[in-house]
Amino acid sequence: MGFKRTSFLLLILGTIATDTSGQSLDCTNDFSVVTCQFNAQNCAEYSLTLQNKMALNENRTGPFIQCEDGRCCCSIEGGVMVFGDTHTATVWKGNKSLESKDFNVKLSIKPKAPTIRSVKESNGNFEVTWNTNMESFINITMKANLTYHKKGDREKQVSEFIKPSTKDGQNYFEILGRHLEPSTTYVVSVKSYTNFSGKFSESSKEMEFTTAMSPVVLPLTVIICLCLAAVLITAAIYVSYVK
Repeated sequence: MGFKRTSFLLLILGTIATDTSGQSLDCTNDFSVVTCQFNAQNCAEYSLTLQNKMALNENRTGPFIQCEDGRCCCSIEGGVMVFGDTHTATVWKGNKSLESKDFNVKLSIKPKAPTIRSVKESNGNFEVTWNTNMESFINITMKANLTYHKKGDREKQVSEFIKPSTKDGQNYFEILGRHLEPSTTYVVSVKSYTNFSGKFSESSKEMEFTTAMSPVVLPLTVIICLCLAAVLITAAIYVSYVK
């Protein structure tokens, strides 16, 4: 009797643990898509319903899939996003509601990952240009965290939290050449940041650039080559004279 009671208790506890594994629901939006994450073992058993409290007749539903970090993720088109609106996200397992969470559009914005367009050398400095991939009225308020390091050496990476300048509709920042070593390949990446929510985007894809040879090295190389050429010519003349 005691064994059956213990087994029954363990079964109940296991069911509770499974159903409450989602008590970590977190939702963000990039002003077009709402993404929610929570902890669970079998993501395919769960679904998400998204409802705008200002438009109660609008319900959007999507399945959860496993994210790269092991959590369950669901992304749903948010429809018309308005800063002041509040949405309700609800996690379902079959017909059973497990957890609901309200989130404000403005306070939950997570910018899209930016895209680096180019890294160009100009007067010894390197101009990094990128798109934020966000709406223009949000883009003008955003800052960025730009990181660069020697290729293959992340221990000495440099991060600069900046308010980027804009040119031709794109953001740009100039890495000063005096902070870089000559004849070296560097890797640069960018994250966007918004004060609305205090959230960073995911990182852009990295882009490589290579610094020029030191202005001291080039003349020295030329001198060495000329000296070697002079030695070879002198040796050739001497051999010809001896013969």
